[in-house]
Amino acid sequence: MSSEAPHRELVINGQRFRLDHLVDISLPITPEVATNAFSLPAATFEPYRIGSFVGSVEEGGPVRCDIVTIAPHGNGTHTECVGHIAGRGYTVDVCMREVVDIATLVTVPLEEIGGDVVITRENLTAAWQDNGSTTLIIRTLPNDVAKRTRRWSANNPAYVHIDAMNLVVERGIRHLMIDLPSVDREEDAGALVAHHRFWQWPDNPRTDCTITELIFVPDTTPDGTYAVMFNVAPFHGDAAPARPVLMETLRV
Repeated sequence: MSSEAPHRELVINGQRFRLDHLVDISLPITPEVATNAFSLPAATFEPYRIGSFVGSVEEGGPVRCDIVTIAPHGNGTHTECVGHIAGRGYTVDVCMREVVDIATLVTVPLEEIGGDVVITRENLTAAWQDNGSTTLIIRTLPNDVAKRTRRWSANNPAYVHIDAMNLVVERGIRHLMIDLPSVDREEDAGALVAHHRFWQWPDNPRTDCTITELIFVPDTTPDGTYAVMFNVAPFHGDAAPARPVLMETLRV
């Protein structure tokens, strides 16, 4: 008889995943020191005040009740839908239909091309053995912990080269996750070519597909196959805060 405690399991398409070893790959939305992108304002948490009531225990109120102001695209891990480029006709609470999926995590070195730093098709191909997963998680190198609080604004951060995005679409990826602030160049005169290619907008829209940006995958999590719980907040907008969590494959 084995002395090991039984694993809690999740089974997706016949693959078994451990529920007792979870890896949170999100960055929090916080008024403290936090990552930021696109020169968007930092998140704020202010006590609600009305009459003599104050929503702050520290200020003598009976409870904490904050009014929170956020800009999802720049304040932490967020999932966006085609509404990001298509407008108010599409919202993430409607477009994001999955709760869990099978994901492939790959680590990809960045490369400088024409003065920009990008994920190339060649480097992505070398790192990614296609196994039919419909979610792809990209961890870029270098992967220093400074990514957790990096101020990306006005620094021309790395992005996904259009040829690499073509590969993502060719392999049937429906949910893309990346540890950069955007799949496109910070300043590109509004072209957003990688966003358009991913969602095939406007010619053949993939309205049930999503992009999650500003994740962070620790070095202790090896490349491979995982189950991912998306945990996307039901915002009626183009993007919403998200807390993706990985579950490792259960080896038998």
